[in-house]
Amino acid sequence: MRNSGEGGAGGGDVKNHGRADRVDPAQSQDEQVEPTAGSADEPVGSSATSEAAEVVVPAAEEGKQDDERGGSEPPAAEAEPVEVVPRAKPERPRRVAGRGRGGQVKTEAWARTPPAQLVRGAVQAGVLVPLLRFISPFNVIGRRNLNSLKGPAVFVANHQSHFDAPICLAALGGRVRRRLVIAAAADYFYSSQVKGVAASLALGTVPFVRQGGSSRESLQMLKDLIGKGWSVLIFPSGTRGKAGPFKKGFAYLAIDTQVPVVPVYLHGLERVMPKGAFVPLPGGVAVGIGPPIPPGKDYNDLVRRAEAAVAEAGALVERLGGT
Repeated sequence: MRNSGEGGAGGGDVKNHGRADRVDPAQSQDEQVEPTAGSADEPVGSSATSEAAEVVVPAAEEGKQDDERGGSEPPAAEAEPVEVVPRAKPERPRRVAGRGRGGQVKTEAWARTPPAQLVRGAVQAGVLVPLLRFISPFNVIGRRNLNSLKGPAVFVANHQSHFDAPICLAALGGRVRRRLVIAAAADYFYSSQVKGVAASLALGTVPFVRQGGSSRESLQMLKDLIGKGWSVLIFPSGTRGKAGPFKKGFAYLAIDTQVPVVPVYLHGLERVMPKGAFVPLPGGVAVGIGPPIPPGKDYNDLVRRAEAAVAEAGALVERLGGT
């Protein structure tokens, strides 16, 4: 019995020892300590531990890694403001006085229609000529030389002021001025639409471009008008107050269309409306008209004969009726 008790006791010890080796499931949840990374008890290469382990990187090392990554991939630079240059608008071609929208030289054909001629005739006979006689009484010498004209002609006159064209219209008489166009400087009389319309309607002007290739187009337009029975008044000296020499444009018109040239001399208009003035001053004017000159075939010769004829008409005016 004792042996069994002792044996029992010894057996109990053994039994208890065996129970001590066993791990209670409750104790394993409450008291078991998880192994830390790098523990000597942790089997090397354990997959469970490597999955559960959390890699801790020192802050300094993390910054170093960021720098290394920054070397391979540069950080996005702060975008600089881009200067936006406004797109230049295409420049419209500058309109040249005396030219239409398509670039062609204007003919002002509307001013030669029957209604426009009727209005112009009334304005000239009822307003223009009486007003000129009141402001600048004019005397015409040699008007009988116009009786020999049977068709269109080229009238050439010296240029003294912007009052020259109205005085010529009044001096030439109604029979001539009804079918007469005046070659007017496009850069002055047609510098604005209102001025151009007024000049074309009241005086019968057409724009004449004096420079460049457009002058040839203007000459051709005048030739076409002569071919349709219109006479042309032109100031070949070109500039007011300039006595000469005459430019050859009128000679091209007369010879190419084979019409006579009629010399006209204006006297006293430099005092009535001097260069730079806008309002005419009272004063007497004399106009001399010479006999028609046959055109011939030599342009230079016609220029010389026309200059001489205008000078001769001027001498006659100063001798007989000049003031």
